[in-house]
Amino acid sequence: MIKKMALCAVLLFIVASAYGQNAPSWPCSDDLTKSEGDSRRVRVSLGVMETLAQHKALPDVSDLKGTKLSSTVILGVIIGKDGTVRCADPVRGDTDLFPRSVEAARQWRFRPYLLNGQPIMVSTMIEFVFKKGKVTAQAVNNL
Repeated sequence: MIKKMALCAVLLFIVASAYGQNAPSWPCSDDLTKSEGDSRRVRVSLGVMETLAQHKALPDVSDLKGTKLSSTVILGVIIGKDGTVRCADPVRGDTDLFPRSVEAARQWRFRPYLLNGQPIMVSTMIEFVFKKGKVTAQAVNNL
């Protein structure tokens, strides 16, 4: 029993260390649906999300100029009824790039997605591709 508790403590420490100080905000999707009081949301395709995107922010990579950076970060995002990114959870990628990717994703804005004429929360993913000191981004279908 004590060995299991110690193992759990070590695993929690490793996970917390990997995410750094921002660990409490990841994952946030469960907290969001509880606070919103409406857990209904739909997954929306790449083409639709790209047409709904009104503002895309890219992570700041000015401090990475001159590095041989080549990585992709994928975030699971929940877009609120008002089109704002309510939640951004890292799914895959370089853990050192998670904080700047989450910060950029939270600045994205979309036109509200309508289902039967009513706005509804949307679940999708955003992919940031870091390559040679530059970043590109797109809303992607669930991978």
